[in-house]
Amino acid sequence: MQTRKLANPSAPDAALAHDIARLRTLLPLRHLTDEEFEALAAHVEVEHRAPGQRLFRCGDDDGWLFYLLDGTASVADAGGDEFTITAGSIEALHPLSTHPKARVSAQAASDLRYVRLPAALTRQQPRVVGRPGIQVEELSDADDEVDSQLLFSIYHALREDRLELPTLPDIALKIRVAAEDQMKGVHEIAQLITVDPALASYCIRVANSAAYASGSAITNVRDAVTRMGIHATRDFVIAHAVRGLFNSTDPRCTTLMKAAWSHSSTIAALSFVIARRVSRINPEQALLAGLLHDIGVMVLISQLAQFPDLFKDTATLATALKDLKHQVTAMVLRAWRLPETLIKAAFAAEHWSREPGTEYELADILLLAHWHQQEPPCLWAESVPTGGIALLSKLPPEALTYSGRLQVVQEAADELSRVRALLGVG
Repeated sequence: MQTRKLANPSAPDAALAHDIARLRTLLPLRHLTDEEFEALAAHVEVEHRAPGQRLFRCGDDDGWLFYLLDGTASVADAGGDEFTITAGSIEALHPLSTHPKARVSAQAASDLRYVRLPAALTRQQPRVVGRPGIQVEELSDADDEVDSQLLFSIYHALREDRLELPTLPDIALKIRVAAEDQMKGVHEIAQLITVDPALASYCIRVANSAAYASGSAITNVRDAVTRMGIHATRDFVIAHAVRGLFNSTDPRCTTLMKAAWSHSSTIAALSFVIARRVSRINPEQALLAGLLHDIGVMVLISQLAQFPDLFKDTATLATALKDLKHQVTAMVLRAWRLPETLIKAAFAAEHWSREPGTEYELADILLLAHWHQQEPPCLWAESVPTGGIALLSKLPPEALTYSGRLQVVQEAADELSRVRALLGVG
């Protein structure tokens, strides 16, 4: 193992200057002033690990923040599942260890370099009114107005488990588990659903919707599950359960929650339609991915009453939601034991420079859905490029309208409305 301290960031060698520049773009460090960052950088350590060597473990290393510079880390969560994070990805913009209970340990999956710094130092940052000097790529126009004290307080609330993450209702958890059990079939899934009259009614309504309707109308849960399929039923049950998780007595939070749910429902409906028509991806999975891609925003909004000062400046609130939404979304989806493909897709949902592969992936479907949404942009949305996106180059010219949108989306207006209605949005 090799360790190197950034002891004099004002006069570094070339390699050290590169590391400092990389660290300067990461969250929440990019909201520090130059003076604050230099004070912090004096305590930073750059370390190397070979494959299989440990980076951190919950309990032993709770006092540190870890940022990945190069390579890939394998991170184990509280449930024992492992996932990988690669340097340069959107997820790697955040500390590997923000939420110790969610990320129990990490080890190198390849040769890697990472930065370790004392978490307590980020508590010592004074109020910031601007960020002169260093220019950082991909910062929003509002960043110069960010009150870093508020942002850092939210990061520490996450780190210290003071932001409450939602749990799926028991019925949704049981159906999720049963759907993955090869010994369970339609009968067992239908029995679970039947004990919840509201859920049973919802599943029958979905089975009779235009997406599935064929032949006579469905009148019982077993036939509904048979028509939809077990995995599709699971995804619609989770979608139904999510809507009831969030509420607030603060009218400002309620307004934001309605906007967030409307946006997510629109992306879900678009994802469902696009997946059915232009890819081999399961449309129900695409719908669920669209509905959950911004679940972190809903969690943050539900907690905003703890940070009332965020409502004083729209730019500050927008930056807080943008900076934290991906990380909180990943925490929630991993806590719910949902597939890693949903989490990766959520991170890439607005990654406009994403290069297309040979086959459509779930992330591509979400990106196309965001490209086609017609609603005004959300407060936390990334700016939509004024030109086209690389993903559209995979499509033949006849698949697009004169405005560069998918022809199938224009043709599916009625279906989009019906899917949104199934999700509880008119």
